[in-house]
Amino acid sequence: MLSIPQHTEGAVPLARRRRRKRGRKEIEKLEFSAQLALPRIPSRRAVTTHVTTTNPNTLPCRLVSTTGEHRGGQCRTSEDNSKVRPLHSIMAGECAGRLAIGWLLLMRKRAWVGVVGVVCTCVLVLLTAFHDSRVSHVCDCGHQEVEAVHPSLALAFLVEQERRGSRCHNTPGVFSVRHNNELWQEAVIGGVIFLLYAAYYDSRDEGEGPTVRMLVMVDSTRPPTPVCHLWYQDDLTPTASSAVRMDYVHWQDRVSGAWLPYLVTCRVVEDLRGVPRVAALVGYSCGPATNALRVLNQEQPRVKKDLALCHKFLFDPTRDYSQRLVEWLEVARAWGVDEVTFYEASYYQQEGFVQVFPWRSPGDQPSLGHLYRALYDTQRFTLFTTENIPYTDCLLRHLATHRYVAVWDMDEFIVPATASSLPAMLDAARARATEQGLRPTSYLARCSYYFDDQVEEATPDLPEYLYLMRHVTRTVKVAPPRVFTKSVHDTSLALGLHAHFALLTLGGNIDRDRDLYHLYPTTEGHLGHYRATCQGEDQHECQELYRPYLSRDTAMWRHRPAVTARTKAVLQILGLLP
Repeated sequence: MLSIPQHTEGAVPLARRRRRKRGRKEIEKLEFSAQLALPRIPSRRAVTTHVTTTNPNTLPCRLVSTTGEHRGGQCRTSEDNSKVRPLHSIMAGECAGRLAIGWLLLMRKRAWVGVVGVVCTCVLVLLTAFHDSRVSHVCDCGHQEVEAVHPSLALAFLVEQERRGSRCHNTPGVFSVRHNNELWQEAVIGGVIFLLYAAYYDSRDEGEGPTVRMLVMVDSTRPPTPVCHLWYQDDLTPTASSAVRMDYVHWQDRVSGAWLPYLVTCRVVEDLRGVPRVAALVGYSCGPATNALRVLNQEQPRVKKDLALCHKFLFDPTRDYSQRLVEWLEVARAWGVDEVTFYEASYYQQEGFVQVFPWRSPGDQPSLGHLYRALYDTQRFTLFTTENIPYTDCLLRHLATHRYVAVWDMDEFIVPATASSLPAMLDAARARATEQGLRPTSYLARCSYYFDDQVEEATPDLPEYLYLMRHVTRTVKVAPPRVFTKSVHDTSLALGLHAHFALLTLGGNIDRDRDLYHLYPTTEGHLGHYRATCQGEDQHECQELYRPYLSRDTAMWRHRPAVTARTKAVLQILGLLP
């Protein structure tokens, strides 16, 4: 009897498994070939593309959907933004790739369910892509309105990033910026919080070359050195470089637990792209930015104006200074001031005499009413460190437009002894310093007090609402040099200011013997300080050395007719006269 060999258990299934394995390998080869010919399938919320690089200074980045999170691989970028494929175009390519794979599966007698799933997925992805692209083109954020409240926010640049439909991961969009409050932007670098106020282009130092300088407050006595990101016109990716230095903008020792002012200097790459448009601080070269400051670059006129006057923020909501402020501004105009910068609102904006910038306290400091006043009345170190931000900001805003920048308060005024204007007094002092081989950065005026109770009787031509004009009796004794002085600064040399004189110059820290010029009170000019008592906590010296010795000084009346007439006219316009 013929014996037929029996198949061992599992022999047939093993053969079938081998045939199936060979079939799967062929399908995988076909699928792999399709993937090589078509774009890689990324996540719906993060799209990566490749374009050719033309600028070796720009950073590698990954393009992300403006509505998505930061994912995907590396890409090379270019300044030619037209080469960046729109989001819906990229998604269409992905879906074509998926359909090709589905067709291959169908030809291999795969289930129709897989093909239907691929088609449905593609429809959903394409709808989402077109929706994202459409949303990115309808962002109308009211540039002018926002910039009036937040003048340093690079809003136009941020909106452009959103409208592209995709952007590099280290280029911020509108909602990538961390706002500490209306004015300050936030960056966390090495675990330290940086609050950024403004950025300025500075090309004065020929040795150092052009730079971008950024004013910041930092909650550290030894902050890490940040990396600067700079975007030029039409840049898709930033140019990165480590900060050249960080200068401490204060005269007192650093205190832990306080917000401290610094000036960050970033060197600018000199090429055909010109001046950077936007600046940011990050922790490392390829890091994403959470801030975007518009770089202030004032066009330099053929002839600079003479003198700009800077006043810090006003923080007393309990008193109405309207009449006194109007007179103070008219006195400044009469004595040759070209422009006044305030960090509050003012009527004089309409005629271009006054620039106004909003102000908010940095970090967790209050900016509301009586808390605002109480903070600066009791926390003097906080006041002295914070006020250096608007002082230095005002200086850097006028580098290209004015020869001198002055800093004093509404209860103060530098009164020339013989000159008809402040610029004339300064030019004469500068000429004397040049004869001595000096080139001062700051011109300091020593303080003489005009006490509130030493007031002239009101008359028809000297109305009661005039304050400065009715106080022409001052102390014979003036404060010692560098004590309660106020200054005027040379914009070609000064870099960082505090209330009394420059702290930083282009050459480094101030040299108090070489860089400070002390105006002689009787022949050049003095600082009139209009207040109830002497400045400082100890009034014993005031009562013994200052109050008993008074002198009548009518130098302020040199422009009395013009000041009186203009002050009355403005007060009438504002409805501040009965």
